Amino acid sequence: MKRRQATRSGTWAASSAATWSGSYSGAGPIDPISLNPYLYFDARANVNTEGGDVDLWYPQWYGDPAPSNGLSDYLDQGTAEWQPTHDNDGFIQFDNVDTRLEYDPPVSQAGVLICATDNGIFAYEVDADSVDEITALGFEKGYFQTLKLYAMTLLPATVSDVQIAGVIQYFEEELGATRNPTGSLRNYWRSRTDLVTPKLAALDFSGATSFYACWRSCSSLTEFPSELDLSSGTNFSACWRECTSLTEFPSELDLSSGTSFNRCWYSCSALTQFPSELDLSSGTDFYACWYNCNSLTSFPGTLDLSSGTNFHACWQACSSLTQFPGTLDLSSGTSLSYCWYGCSSLEDFPANFFDSWTPGTAATNCFVNAWDNCTSLTATSVENILDSIATSGVDAPASGPDITIDYDAGTGTPDITSAVTTLKACSPAWTITLNGVAQ
Repeated sequence: MKRRQATRSGTWAASSAATWSGSYSGAGPIDPISLNPYLYFDARANVNTEGGDVDLWYPQWYGDPAPSNGLSDYLDQGTAEWQPTHDNDGFIQFDNVDTRLEYDPPVSQAGVLICATDNGIFAYEVDADSVDEITALGFEKGYFQTLKLYAMTLLPATVSDVQIAGVIQYFEEELGATRNPTGSLRNYWRSRTDLVTPKLAALDFSGATSFYACWRSCSSLTEFPSELDLSSGTNFSACWRECTSLTEFPSELDLSSGTSFNRCWYSCSALTQFPSELDLSSGTDFYACWYNCNSLTSFPGTLDLSSGTNFHACWQACSSLTQFPGTLDLSSGTSLSYCWYGCSSLEDFPANFFDSWTPGTAATNCFVNAWDNCTSLTATSVENILDSIATSGVDAPASGPDITIDYDAGTGTPDITSAVTTLKACSPAWTITLNGVAQ
């Protein structure tokens, strides 16, 4: 897009003087301009509107000497239907459909990005991936939100947490942005590949209730802060799904109000262990929760999953698991289809695991493909599985009554005659298939 020239006349708001006075060492609110920013856009100034629609937004130092780090990039939008609105009210209004502004030229600068909105003032360390457009939450990857953007700044990565907190305070007190997010944060940062480390310690997340796909596919996210108060969150479906650079997860997070963990850590393929202290006791939906966490070599047996009913594909493709803990309580589970499918290193499945299984009515296809492609499973483990389901005395579902297990035939022939007889006597009867052969 051709660069447009602008003057301070017409619809341009007057910019405040931009001077840089070096690093800030005190407490209280901090004007970002004092921290030698790369980018700083303040919606009180340098916003060009045509009938309320924004087509140009210049940085805070427009017309004044820029700080030494200051980039010449500006924001524009030549497509009318994509233009956000501005009415000299101190913020730019974005919608959840398509409004966005474009960098000219695209930005490829690492640092700490802070975006001040009417539902949170968020800070993240970002990498140097080239970014060509923004919405109210900063660098955009396609998930729009109806939010007011008061300001946005990109600071050097060397800024301290105290300085970040000071900028957040400045945006709250001086610009009128809302510090703490509330309600649904659905898809807020979904697919943002630039995010490296959240810097959210200065915020209170206790008013946020839904984290559906909140950080989904943030593939550069290497760590997640342990101090966030997520205690009011009920929906964590797909929250950290496909965060493929996370190697560990904080045990201190309070997830105790969460009911849905559907695909929550799905394909977090770099996780080597999972915290045993997390409170998941309110969770009912664990559909594909740890699917394809293929670096997990073990799984904690102390997690409280006793309220869970849906475990479909829960540990599917966890191909590095060699054993499964016998202390996990899945006794309320109605659906376990594909639950351990493709756990190709799983050798040991515990005895008595289903002895207290009380699902009420088993769901359609309850155990279909539950242990398919578990090619390392021992003959003893097959015995453990079938003996325990038989001990539970639970009848098969009316549709999809098959229990399917693949195992390593080289470990022997499982002694399952008694279990199979018991399972076939249920009403409806179970059917059993081992290594593709009906029993």
